[in-house]
Amino acid sequence: MSGRNKTTDREKNEKIRQLREVMGVTEQQARQALQSNDWVVERAIGAFCEETSSSGGSFHHPSYHSQTSSSSSSSTKFDRKKIDQLWANYTDSRDTTKMNLDQLLHFINDLQFDPSEREILILCWKMNASKQGELQRAEFANGCQELQCDTLEKLRDRLKQLNKDVENDNEKFKQLYGYTFNFARSSTSMKNLDVQPAVAYWKMLFSGNNKQSQRFKLLDLWLKFLEDRSNQRSITKDTWDLLLDFSTTIKPDFSNYDHDGAWPTLIDDFVEYAKTAQTQSSSFNV
Repeated sequence: MSGRNKTTDREKNEKIRQLREVMGVTEQQARQALQSNDWVVERAIGAFCEETSSSGGSFHHPSYHSQTSSSSSSSTKFDRKKIDQLWANYTDSRDTTKMNLDQLLHFINDLQFDPSEREILILCWKMNASKQGELQRAEFANGCQELQCDTLEKLRDRLKQLNKDVENDNEKFKQLYGYTFNFARSSTSMKNLDVQPAVAYWKMLFSGNNKQSQRFKLLDLWLKFLEDRSNQRSITKDTWDLLLDFSTTIKPDFSNYDHDGAWPTLIDDFVEYAKTAQTQSSSFNV
């Protein structure tokens, strides 16, 4: 019976891998740290950082040094110690393993963004945040390492650039879009996504310049359709994914839409709704 609560060898190996990736330690160091912290990765990371702070030294990530030494074009070096200090500015000393919602909002405010801006969704995506409203220490450390940002200023500039990249690169937009569904429903145990947050994230994702609006010219009509469809309470993963395909492949007049295709019923219903709306609009303009 007690074995059910024990960490399996496979889980231990995965945690060792995660800790080594984040902290750049040896396998033996990672194993010892995890054993001393009940195999909780965040606690082990905290222990390493506390040890670094108390010794007055900085923690060195081997993979980082190999990257920076081979890159002569980099004008400023990534400093892991700055990340530890930055993290400490936004966490409570009673729990340094994560930022809670209030702390996360403080962090976003210092980045000079609004929580509703797409840059914040990109931030969560690049840090691989697993749950809305909080950020784990390992997610923050990995994300800053990947982005090579160790100050608020660098992170702010990088997010602005990534937002431009998403605007101009359909593949990057698709990756962000794909990440969003699971992230948006992460704070619940539901398989599907409630309509209200789905609408909010669609607005966030498709916001931007004219090129963005061209991705889904019927966005406003789609949102009006959902508003009028009062019995529609949730969005399936299939509908979420295929709406992106729909937005990029189907003409505004639906001349290339195949009702016998593999489209979700909700999208079929939307096409009928939109055709009726277009017909009524045309009759008013006669």
